[in-house]
Amino acid sequence: MKKRTYSILAFILCLSACTSEAPTETGAAANPTEEPTDTTPAAPTQTDNTISYQEQLESGGMRFDIRTTGEGTMRSLAISVERPGLDPVRIDEQLEGTVESTVTTDLNNNKKPELLVFVTGAGTGSYGKLYGYEFDNQYWGALQLPELTEAQSKGYMGHDEFEIKEGRLTRTFPVYLDSDPNSTPSGGFRSIVYSLGNDLHFKVIATNQAAE
Repeated sequence: MKKRTYSILAFILCLSACTSEAPTETGAAANPTEEPTDTTPAAPTQTDNTISYQEQLESGGMRFDIRTTGEGTMRSLAISVERPGLDPVRIDEQLEGTVESTVTTDLNNNKKPELLVFVTGAGTGSYGKLYGYEFDNQYWGALQLPELTEAQSKGYMGHDEFEIKEGRLTRTFPVYLDSDPNSTPSGGFRSIVYSLGNDLHFKVIATNQAAE
């Protein structure tokens, strides 16, 4: 009777030992749906610092450095101004198109130099735009060119040209008739002449129409 009891006890001990030796899944194998973490650093943002326009001018004892960077439709305009005895001034603008030319002048005859930046817009229309500033020893202010009126914009499709003539700002562009393609205007030219007030606003003083 004791021999049979010892046999049963030995069988139970053997079964318990076999069960404790079975492998257990741990770590990543226990959770196969977990995605690994990507530790690759992000690529640095690329900045286009290509200089696409640069000009240096002097007026009223001040030095102006004008430049644009970028080669696409949108470009960055930076204007640095050195004034005697004062800290330099920097103006930054975002513009659409390309700078055609820059000029210093004093259209309102107040002995404060003005800087005009003439811009041709991107696209087939090449719409003109003016960025203008007046500078003093203590401040600078932006010039304001009014939008074209309904009458002035009739037949307007861009291709503006700006010039300083006889102490005035003149804006000239071709006039398109309804049937004209963009490449062939046939309505002559329209010129708008502006004066500049001490409030830094341009005012229309004449509108002229000329045949082609």
